[in-house]
Amino acid sequence: MNDFRVAWRIARRELNLQFRGLRLLLACLFLGVGALAAIGSLTQAIDDELSARGSTILGGDVEFAASQRAASADERAAMGQLGRVSQTVRMQAMAVRRGTSVPIELKGIDSAYPLYGALAFAPRAGRATLPADGVWISSALAERMGIGKGAALNLGRAGFVVTGVLTEEPDRLGEGFTLGPVAIVSLDGIARTGLVQPGSLYESKYRVRLPDGVAPQAAIDRIKARFPNAGWETKTRGRAAPGAARFVERMGQFLLLVGLAALVIAGIGVGNGVSSYLIARRRSIAALKVLGATSGMIARIYSLQIGAVAAVGISAGLLAGVAAIPLIVAVAGDVLPVAPRFAVHPAPLALAAAYGLLIALAFTAPPLIAAGRVPAAGLLRGSLSGGTTGVAQRFYG
Repeated sequence: MNDFRVAWRIARRELNLQFRGLRLLLACLFLGVGALAAIGSLTQAIDDELSARGSTILGGDVEFAASQRAASADERAAMGQLGRVSQTVRMQAMAVRRGTSVPIELKGIDSAYPLYGALAFAPRAGRATLPADGVWISSALAERMGIGKGAALNLGRAGFVVTGVLTEEPDRLGEGFTLGPVAIVSLDGIARTGLVQPGSLYESKYRVRLPDGVAPQAAIDRIKARFPNAGWETKTRGRAAPGAARFVERMGQFLLLVGLAALVIAGIGVGNGVSSYLIARRRSIAALKVLGATSGMIARIYSLQIGAVAAVGISAGLLAGVAAIPLIVAVAGDVLPVAPRFAVHPAPLALAAAYGLLIALAFTAPPLIAAGRVPAAGLLRGSLSGGTTGVAQRFYG
C-alpha cells in the first residue's frame, strides 16, 4: 500500500494537467467509448420505449389474430369475458380515383377502436365520425393521390368519401409490414367493398383491454385452453412489435461490433502513443532507477499516470455517449421505430467503460513492461547521446 502511495505522489507531480504526450490515448478512448456508450444507450432506450408503450403499439393488452376467418360467437363471447374487445380486419386492396389506382392496406375497425392511444388528423381536430361510406386515409396516401378531406374514391365495388386525413395511427408499429399506405373504414364499410369473400386474403384481429391485475399470458392461456383448435396467433403487450424489437437488437449488435472494431484499431494508436510518451520520459525513468526505484515501482508510477488519463477519457466518452442520444433521435427522426425518452442506462455505459478499460490495459501494458525492464545505464546513455532509436526499439520490444 505504501508503494502505491509513493508511486501516486510521484505520478501526480510528473503528470501534466494538459496531458502532454498522452493526448492520443485520451482522444482514442474518448471517441471509442463514446461511440459504444451511444450505441448501447440508444438500443436500450428503444427497447425500454417499446416495452413501456406495448399496449398502445399492440392496440390492447393481448391480441388474437386469425387469417381468412372471423371469430365465432362463442370465441367472441369468451374474449368479452376477459375485458373490452376491439375487432379489426386487414387486407390488401386498391384505391381508385379517376383512373388512378394505388395499392393500399385496407383496415376495417369497430366503434371500440382504439383501446389505447388516439388517432390524430390533419388539420388537428377531435376524433371524426366514420360512417359506412366514409374513409380515413393516411397522409402518405393523400399526398400520393393528391386528394384531401371530402374527396371521393372507390374501394372494391363501393364508393367512399374521405372524412379525415390521418397523421398518427397508434397501433401502426404493431401492425407490422405493409405494402402500401393505410386507408381505414368501418366494419360496415369493409362489408360494402365486397372484398371479404370465401378464399380472399384477410386477417381478423381481436385486441382485448384487460382489467388491472390480469396477466396477459394467463388470459391467452385461458382462451387457448377453451378453444385448443382455433389456431389463434397471439401477442401480448410485452412483445407488441417483435419485428421492430428484433431489428433494433440486431442493428445494435452490428453497430456494437463496428464500434469494438474501431476501438481495437484505435488501441494500436494508444500503444504507439504510450510508447512515445515513455520514450520522452526516459530521463525521468533513468533518474528514478538511479535513486533506487525498481522496475515494479516504475511500472506503478506510469501505470497510474496512464490510468488517470484513461479514466478521464473513458468518463468523457460516457458523458458524450449519453448526451448524443437526444441528438441522434432528433436527426434520425422517422427512421427509428419509436422516439425514446431521455434516460441514463447504467448497463450499456458499464459495458462501454469495461471495453475501453480492457483496450487501454491490453495496448499499454507492453510498453510499460518494456520501460521498467530497460536498465538505468541504457537509459542514461540514450539521454546523454541524444539518440532515441535504440531506446525506442527496446520500448517497442
